[in-house]
Amino acid sequence: MALRPIRANLGAVAAAGIGAGLLYTYFKPKSPTVFGSFNPQYLRLESVDEVNHNTKRLRFAFPHPDDLSGLPLTSSVLTFSWPAGRLTPVARPYTPITPATTPGHLDLLVKRYPDGKQSTHLHSLAPGDSLAFVAALPGFRWTPNAFRHVACIAGGAGITPIYQLVHGILANPEDRTTVSVVYGANSDADVLLKDELDELAQRFPGRLAVTYTIP
Repeated sequence: MALRPIRANLGAVAAAGIGAGLLYTYFKPKSPTVFGSFNPQYLRLESVDEVNHNTKRLRFAFPHPDDLSGLPLTSSVLTFSWPAGRLTPVARPYTPITPATTPGHLDLLVKRYPDGKQSTHLHSLAPGDSLAFVAALPGFRWTPNAFRHVACIAGGAGITPIYQLVHGILANPEDRTTVSVVYGANSDADVLLKDELDELAQRFPGRLAVTYTIP
């Protein structure tokens, strides 16, 4: 008879533990977002990868390793810089190629143009340098399954917003949209994100078809 209160107490403790776990799962704090609101800030350049003769992949670290970008699908970020010899800043938008669910950093694919003030400045940056990010710029509001099929046409560095959209569609298990991409470039070396696009097409047969066109 003396064991009954003990069993009852153990059951109450177990129930309380399960309840606390469920409450934590439901109410646990979400990872902070970097671009959730208008919040100008400097982000540190973490690494630089040479993609081809005029394109670099720049990785910028968020303030904390668990931070998320907070960017909606099909959006860009507005960057500011003060290139040497200029009294006024240069502002240019760039489309991140890292998914919004990636914690800790954001990648930009930057093609340098001969007269491009911002792209030339970004290509001059070295790991440890900082860049001013002013705001998120929402693009077309994507609604999953709003279309059965989407056809996209891109050229050169214009593949970045298309890649962001394609990756976002395929990464959402609830979105059954199929996608076709026609991507033109001046040469084989100018085809950007080819490995990433081919990998997605291989992972999602029947959902994504990519055609490359080169003169």
